[in-house]
Formats: sequence, structure tokens, C-alpha cells
Amino acid sequence: MQQFCPKCHYPQAHPFGLTIAETECSGCLTHKEKDTIDWVSRYSELEAIVKKYKNRTGKYDCVVPVVGDAEDFYTLSKVLELGLSPLVVCVNDFFKNDIGWQNLHNLITHFDVDSFVFNPDIRVYKDLVRTSLRKHDHMMLPFLQLHSSFPVHVAYERKIPLVVWGQNQAVEQVGKFSHLDSVEMSRWSRRQHDLLDIEVDSLIGNGAQVDLRHLNYYQYPDVQLLSRRGVKGLYLSNYMRWDPLTQNKSMTSNGFQPENNTSSFDVYERAGSSVYYQLHDLLKYKRVGYRKISDHVAREIRHGRVTSEEGKKLVEAYSDQAVFVKPFFDWLGVTESGYEWFKMHRLRGFEHLLAESAEAINPVSITLPDSLENMISSSRTAQEHHVIFGKGIYI
Repeated sequence: MQQFCPKCHYPQAHPFGLTIAETECSGCLTHKEKDTIDWVSRYSELEAIVKKYKNRTGKYDCVVPVVGDAEDFYTLSKVLELGLSPLVVCVNDFFKNDIGWQNLHNLITHFDVDSFVFNPDIRVYKDLVRTSLRKHDHMMLPFLQLHSSFPVHVAYERKIPLVVWGQNQAVEQVGKFSHLDSVEMSRWSRRQHDLLDIEVDSLIGNGAQVDLRHLNYYQYPDVQLLSRRGVKGLYLSNYMRWDPLTQNKSMTSNGFQPENNTSSFDVYERAGSSVYYQLHDLLKYKRVGYRKISDHVAREIRHGRVTSEEGKKLVEAYSDQAVFVKPFFDWLGVTESGYEWFKMHRLRGFEHLLAESAEAINPVSITLPDSLENMISSSRTAQEHHVIFGKGIYI
């Protein structure tokens, strides 16, 4: 029987590991640190850390991995506030829509930074996606493997000392560590929290027919070599009072474009993805028993913008929202019969959540609490999906 936190409604089956007491979970408990920590002092600690790396090796002080959503805008703004010279690194997941490409290029041009967009071999990438679907009911693993390792490779190869990430999910979602632990990015942290303990090696052999030499960037660099070169990965959320909704809303003034979706009230997180709130969200529901809306509701309950009762109603309403998944299978090159087979055999029990078209999906019929409604900016609906390459800007 699935157990849920009585306060934020997070399920105990959370893949990061969640403990639940009588009145709250480990995530709620750790969140309370935000109101007791001296954040001015913590920020001073961060300034002292980055000071050691400024202008140490040349043009760039740090690598900032991005996908182009609102958190990346905020993270990059703080990196520049710290006086660092960043190289922005993005892995093309081939899932961006027109809004996604526009946001990515607005990020680069607004902050006037050097950038590097890596386009992985699409044949290899699609083979890994197919195998990830078959073995793990997960379509994003190949991207997550690249997103969490390629920027570290860039830092190592170019002798850039820092890799700066935004939030530490294990702290912010389930309270696995204290903010004061100052947990850093590592091979272990990446495997346990970003990859759900699934390395790329499990996708080959009896899965994708891919030569190992094509997978170097999917694998984390040798930790001993990283240590010798002094590459350090840190999370800003350990040193700042992290409040995603407030931060992300403020980034609209920097050119970030929110995107409407029908699976959550959050128009900022992963805006610009053709799959994040569609098939990816549905497969998450199948694997762990909850959808992205639960992450957003738990976060807002903890920040005090939603009551526990209001949050429960939001989860119930959005968890029944249908999704349109056919465009992804078209992108993957799946035949019509293959698509029907996948629906019948791999999405059995979720047929009621499969829409025949995007137009057939109605917005959720629930009114947001005023304190939450005031945080939601006007948003656009994507016009083009699965844009493999896009300039995103018009001159």
C-alpha cells in the first residue's frame, strides 16, 4: 500500500528515498532549514569558494550546464553576480519545441555568454532511447546520462575548475541531506539521483547495438583524473534560499518565455520540452505511481503558498489529465502498428490518459489558490514540436 506524507502528499515510493513520520516527511523536515539558516553567511561561504577559482586557468572560470528553462536563467544570473566567467553547455535532447529553442538562445544572448550546444549522434541516441523504453519504461535516460556527464567532460578537457548546477534535487525534494552538508556533484550522486541507478552500460549488449566507443560522453569521467585536475561541482541551492517558483517567475524579465501545459500549473520548469509533460510524465506515473504535479504541489505546500488540503485537490485534478504521445513515436520512427502495440502492452491500464490529439485535451477544471495564481505568468502554447535543430531567434 503506497504511503503518502500527510502534509505535502509526496509518496514514500519516491526514487530518491523518502521517510515519512506521523505529521511530515523528510523533505518537509529539511525544508524547515530554509527558515533557520543564516543565508547571508552561507552566501559569503559561496563567495569564498568561488574566489579560489576565478581567473585561475584562463578565459572560463566555470561550466554551467543548461537545458534552457527558467532555472537555468536564474542559475546563470547568479553565476554572473558572483563575478564568474562561465561557458554555458547544453546537450541537445532533440525534444525541444519552438519555445524551447527560443528560450535557449534568449538565455545565451540576454546574458551575453559563450555557449556550446552538443548534438549527439542521433542514430546512437535513438537506439538508446528505444532500449531505455523497453528495459526501464524511461525515455529520458540517454539525455540525463549526457546532461549530467558531458558538461563535466568539457570542464575536464578544457581545464575549467568549476561546474555550477542550480538546485540539488535530493535536498530540495526529499531532504536526503541537509543544506549545510554542502553536497557536491559526484559520480555517486549523479547515478543515485539523476540516473535512478541506471548507467548507460545497461542499455547496450542485449539492448541497443552500439559500440562502446560512441558512449564516452554518456559516461562520467574518471573520478581520479577529475580529482587530479581539481574539477569541483557545486549546487547553488546549498548556499541560497532556493524558491523555484519565485525565482523562475522573476526570470520572465530576462526574456524567459513560460509555456502552457495541461499536466501542471507550473509554466516555468522544463518549458520548451515536447515530451516532459507528455509521455515522460505518463511513464513516471507508471514507474513510481505519481506524476510531476506531485513534485510541484509538495514544493508549494512547503513554501506556504498552498495548504495541504488545497494541494491534495490539485494532485487529484492534474493526475487525471490526458496526454498526447503520438508525436514522440513519430520522431522515434515507430510504425503505426508498433505504436498500437506499445499502447496495448506497455501502457495497459493508462489508456484513459491517452488523448487522440493535443486539441482533445481540456485544461484542468480547478481554480488555483490566489497565492499560487499570482505566481503564474502568462504563457504561450508551442506551435512546433520535436524541433531537432533550431535557431530560436530572429534578427
